[in-house]
Amino acid sequence: MYIKRVNLNNYRNYKALDIELGEGINIFYGQNAQGKTNIIESVYMASTGKSHRTQKDSELINWNSEDARIKIDFQKENDEKSIDIYMSRNIKKRIKLNGVRLSKIGELIGNLNTVIFSPDHMKIIKEGPVERRRFMDIILSQVKPGYYYNLVQYLKVLEQRNNLLFEARNNSNILGTMDIWNEQLADFGTKIIMTRNYFVNKICNIAADTHEKISNGKEILKLKYNSSIEYQANSERDIKKSFINALEKSISIDIKRGATHKGPHREDILFFINDKEVKTYSSQGQQRTALLSLKISELKYMEEETEELPILLLDDVFSELDNERQKYLVNFIKNIQTVITCTDVEYLEKLNINDSRVFKVIGGTIVKE
Repeated sequence: MYIKRVNLNNYRNYKALDIELGEGINIFYGQNAQGKTNIIESVYMASTGKSHRTQKDSELINWNSEDARIKIDFQKENDEKSIDIYMSRNIKKRIKLNGVRLSKIGELIGNLNTVIFSPDHMKIIKEGPVERRRFMDIILSQVKPGYYYNLVQYLKVLEQRNNLLFEARNNSNILGTMDIWNEQLADFGTKIIMTRNYFVNKICNIAADTHEKISNGKEILKLKYNSSIEYQANSERDIKKSFINALEKSISIDIKRGATHKGPHREDILFFINDKEVKTYSSQGQQRTALLSLKISELKYMEEETEELPILLLDDVFSELDNERQKYLVNFIKNIQTVITCTDVEYLEKLNINDSRVFKVIGGTIVKE
């Protein structure tokens, strides 16, 4: 899989842009606030239907325009494909795949797979569980067709159950329907837990191997999926039964809070280096190495599951890594289509990045060098 062409109209600070990408490494460099990250964002948008920087599509439209468009042409296996996203200040976003309009974002996800890595992703390691759940959901939605559907349905049922809990504080008679919502929540939630658990176990081995190499055998990285549901056997039947029991036991607390506090929406991934939790006890350098190992394992996992390499998006990452980590990453991306943004191309040249296309970004215009 590789992107052939990126076409933008009235997107962010690009009035009109049409560029061809190479199948290998593509470097976009320039000063800050010139539009480098907008290129990466547009590709990510075509991959997931959403920006990684904002939840408001209106912010993606050029200030002087009423609408914007992203068109990505790409090769997948032996087929040429295109994704076309139209955004307007007045109407709902429209997405087309090969000229056919899609009715749901779920129909888009999984067509153009990407792995994005930026300094902002340190939040996955350093901040709360929301960031780590989002990390899992983005990957699994791309590689597991049923996962996104289960997640959307789970969140819908969760909202209904929470509404019922809130109303039950003043009217306990409405709790007669709670068993129905518990059953549905446990059904979708169990599928999510099983998929996440498999995923974490899979990337744990990949990340551990990568981390050991980067740290020259000095550190062992471990990942653990921390579920809010206690279960004995890792079977769908057992997890669902345990899920329903947990919901029933916590009903008093849930009513008091007006919200459900058991389930995938409350779960987490824990990271350990040499059996010490990374978030609390590791240095900044160790945390960056853990994140690099995690991102590399994400890409390898996606390749194993889909049998093709995703597009790698590196947004100002090299400036955050020391020389050894830079060299490791450069060696890793040699056979992967990669989009890199940076402020200075000279230090990348010192890393012997060969066969790359270099683009200079100046105020919403791009010049190929």
